[in-house]
Amino acid sequence: MKNYETVFILNPVLSEDQAKDTVEKFVKLLTKAKATIVNTEKWGLKKMAYPIQNKSTGFYNLIEFATADNTLINTLETEYRRDESVMRFLTIALNKHAVIYNERRKKGEFNRTKKQAPRKEAA
Repeated sequence: MKNYETVFILNPVLSEDQAKDTVEKFVKLLTKAKATIVNTEKWGLKKMAYPIQNKSTGFYNLIEFATADNTLINTLETEYRRDESVMRFLTIALNKHAVIYNERRKKGEFNRTKKQAPRKEAA
């Protein structure tokens, strides 16, 4: 099985329930095709680097999954294109290093809120 990660941006005009339903639709599509959902993350409403469809913000979502079916990616991306609420999407295959990194990130090893070593005062 290969591991994949897909990030998509939903239209900011959607309500929270509509955005949640859209994410669930894609998760159901993956599980119906016998993909294993490893992780889903809702990154929330974020400002984009440049406007898309005259919108400067969007709901960012991530789904990490594993599948043996290579044609599933084409099916998923076709569904992204058909759904008018999806403004942009990107699906990538993860190598072994990315999978290890994602596992460590989920455990919280890279949190920025951890205590940092005290700085030396300049004299």
